[in-house]
Amino acid sequence: MGRQSRQAALGVLISSALVLSFLGMMAAVAMASLPIFVYSAAVSYGADLMLHSAESSTLDRLRDSRFGLTIRFLIRQFLLLALCGSIADLDSFVAKMASLGLLLLFVLQLAYGAVLKRVRSKRNELPFTTRGLDMEILGIRRMPHPFLMDKHVRKMLHLDVPLVAGALGTIATDDWRFVTFGSIATVWIAFVAVLVLLPGAWNALLLPTGDEALDELNRQLEGYRPQVALYFTFAAISRDFMYQVNMWLEALEALDLRPIIVLRERATLRYLDATSVPVICVPKADNLARVEMPELRVALYPGNAGKNVHMLQRAEVKHVFIGHGDSDKLASSNRVSKVFDEIWVAGRAGRDRYERIKHAVTAGQIVEVGRPQLMTLHHWTGRVAGKVPTVVYAPTWEGWTDDACYTSVIPAGEKLIRTLLDHPQEIRIIYKPHPLTGTRSPVALAAHKAIIALLEEDNANRFGRNLAESKTAARKLARIDKRIADLTERGVRSKYPDLTEEERTARIRGSRNQAGALYWESMPESAHHVVVERIPALYDCFNHSDLLIGDMSSVVSDFVATRKPYAIFNLEGLPDTEFRNEQRTAYASYLLDEQCGGLDQAIDAMLNPENDVMAHYREQLKEYLLGQDYPPSTVRFNNAANDLYRRGLRDFPIEYPEQPALPA
Repeated sequence: MGRQSRQAALGVLISSALVLSFLGMMAAVAMASLPIFVYSAAVSYGADLMLHSAESSTLDRLRDSRFGLTIRFLIRQFLLLALCGSIADLDSFVAKMASLGLLLLFVLQLAYGAVLKRVRSKRNELPFTTRGLDMEILGIRRMPHPFLMDKHVRKMLHLDVPLVAGALGTIATDDWRFVTFGSIATVWIAFVAVLVLLPGAWNALLLPTGDEALDELNRQLEGYRPQVALYFTFAAISRDFMYQVNMWLEALEALDLRPIIVLRERATLRYLDATSVPVICVPKADNLARVEMPELRVALYPGNAGKNVHMLQRAEVKHVFIGHGDSDKLASSNRVSKVFDEIWVAGRAGRDRYERIKHAVTAGQIVEVGRPQLMTLHHWTGRVAGKVPTVVYAPTWEGWTDDACYTSVIPAGEKLIRTLLDHPQEIRIIYKPHPLTGTRSPVALAAHKAIIALLEEDNANRFGRNLAESKTAARKLARIDKRIADLTERGVRSKYPDLTEEERTARIRGSRNQAGALYWESMPESAHHVVVERIPALYDCFNHSDLLIGDMSSVVSDFVATRKPYAIFNLEGLPDTEFRNEQRTAYASYLLDEQCGGLDQAIDAMLNPENDVMAHYREQLKEYLLGQDYPPSTVRFNNAANDLYRRGLRDFPIEYPEQPALPA
């Protein structure tokens, strides 16, 4: 049984114990049985604690079933009072004292939550959030200590334990002191918690006005003088979408121009990778309009979104759509892109995609800049790099609608994995699915889980416990993860408050490189890998592979830079020539059908380069998709930014007494 399967089974086991414990407490009330109630209550507390400690997905299902955390505690407390009535009497001392204690605890819990809600709402009223700019002069105080804020609902609810234990003790012994002291302990601890929270909350509420904050931001920007901005907004905020920004960070840092990142949703800042580039997050459009960047002449957009218009309205700025990967999907040639001054694509293929859209954009709007992110990829040497041939299966996800469902996971994923596992030649498989796989389609999720189960089962059959023997490597990886988490934290939580963003970024990237190297070393060379976390990265998987199997997506376009053989699923069953004409990335690929027909030819090309009939076409396609190798794409990207900035200055000269120096 794989790790995910074990976690799922454990979640089901714990949630079953939780539900049964509540049924046990109900039965205990009906039978007026104190022992059954005590055991059931203990199990319910323990199961609750285990579910939250493991952060099980079962919690979401319980919440959706109207059996969330607060409801569970309220039911348990009502059952306690019912037990008091069934064994003693509702007019008894234990029932009255328990009721009074629970009522006071409830009031204090409401007060605690109200204070924190007030703090968060007031802080969210600040017109912006920043990273990499010195805003100390505003005197914005830190939030209360994380211990007082993190998971505060669960912590406050568990304060009923002394009261519940005291009430049960009084029922068992008829000694009034148990429930009295238990109630006093519960109420006193809750009262002290509120008192401890208040000073930090008061400090956190001492905020500048919106006008004062924006004035200081503009003073900081006046000193930094940003010239190019990367602008990003997205309605669905999660780490899975922030790759659209994170992929451009290093290219942005390498520009001659002074860059800045402009975000629109506060939650995106949490998922933004470490970078030395200053960041401002301005949620409201009217506040963004008041942000002054007089030298800004270039704005880069990795995504098409409605709130792009709030930056597009700046007439003095040249607006550029850079996208988040070249592919034959509709998103890579959207008619909406005509609102931009320029569209930067990797190579001639990107230009042709837009030219096929009649009356959408002009040829002069399109600039070929390559893909700076691909500079770290290893090139094909003409032979398998390691002892065991490695195939990376990197399918796309099911898309927002069935019309945009290009994934091979549903119709062919499980069949592909079984075929590779049954191949006479031993093959190592790296399964690297799209982060959103299974988020919309239950069928895709089931197929995704089936693929993982097959790979984990094969690993277990071949290696048994040996696969998990490297406890030393696991401990090292855990320490590196902890170090990255500590470096990522800022503010009151940070263990490195004095680090500059440049130093912080260098340490985080160094730690990730170390974790990536350790990841590969910690597993047997022929073991399969299921890569669903950020480490190892996609391009790291490319460097450890000899053949890619994928779908119509930018993953294939990026892999072409390696010149290694690759295969694409032709799920529509089109004739090969027609499919290659429609999907330019398929020009140099081996084509697979739903039954994985054509897979043997792709594997033969990997194992026997003399039979690789697509090698010459891959060289042609690489230049067509991604442009020439020289000058490097980092240079072309930088030159395109400098050229556009000069034209922006020519159209809208800067109204400063002293003209800034232009990039060389």
